[in-house]
Amino acid sequence: MHHVRAAADMAHTKLVAVVDIDRSLATQTAQQFQCHALFDAADLVGMVDAVTIATPPEFHAAAAIPLLNARIACLIEKPLALNEADCAAIVQAATKTNTPVAVGHIERFNPATEALFAAGVRGADIKSITVERLSPAAGRQVPVDVVSDMMIHDLEIVLALKNCDVVSVTASGMRDDWATAVLKFSDGTTADLRTSRKADERKRRLVLQTTQGEYQLDFMARQLSHITSNARTVVAVHEHDALRGEIADFLAAVRTKAGPRITANQAAHTMDVARQILKALGK
Repeated sequence: MHHVRAAADMAHTKLVAVVDIDRSLATQTAQQFQCHALFDAADLVGMVDAVTIATPPEFHAAAAIPLLNARIACLIEKPLALNEADCAAIVQAATKTNTPVAVGHIERFNPATEALFAAGVRGADIKSITVERLSPAAGRQVPVDVVSDMMIHDLEIVLALKNCDVVSVTASGMRDDWATAVLKFSDGTTADLRTSRKADERKRRLVLQTTQGEYQLDFMARQLSHITSNARTVVAVHEHDALRGEIADFLAAVRTKAGPRITANQAAHTMDVARQILKALGK
């Protein structure tokens, strides 16, 4: 529903249809937003230029590939897909048809994250990265492991910041509840990531140690600070809605044929590293 509301309100874009296997939900939503109700994604062929795929991730490939084969651009919510074969199939379909695919790693569109990337920190300047993404128990079962569901947000950002090869992965935890992972990069630097669905408090923080000082990013407060030996500076953050930014980036890629902020290839690489973490968990 968040995606539908945002898409319905985007300038120079027309919401044509919503698709859901729950016919009642699709019909109700279509009536609310004055568009068509469909029950199979394949029925979008010939109707639209672009789609958002926000199904459970195990269905991403089944929804995306027929659309990509029809040259319909896709914004696919994170993670790209849960297994290597599905990730590869999506990338192959997009490459074969030269059709844009953006992947919805929404924390890259968090205003504080954008401010960090705009600060111009190079991968070679980074000494270490520490990230925590903790949540109290939600009282409901989540069908996706904690790495692919929660840690994936931070993993994508870490890989984009460093932009060099991961040479080793160690991890501990329980797939459904919590995980810690240490990535070692080819330049010798490390990233420590910690994620939990059963923490005492909610926390979303990244600390970046660089040759120019320390950056502290609070994802929830949308704040970024830069700390040196002389001063602590609050970095200016340009406030905006992250989901609208994600969709606008995708639509710009569709119109201009330029690459979106997070491509299918980048998202597939992030999932490759996520699978290494899961393998290291050994459970």
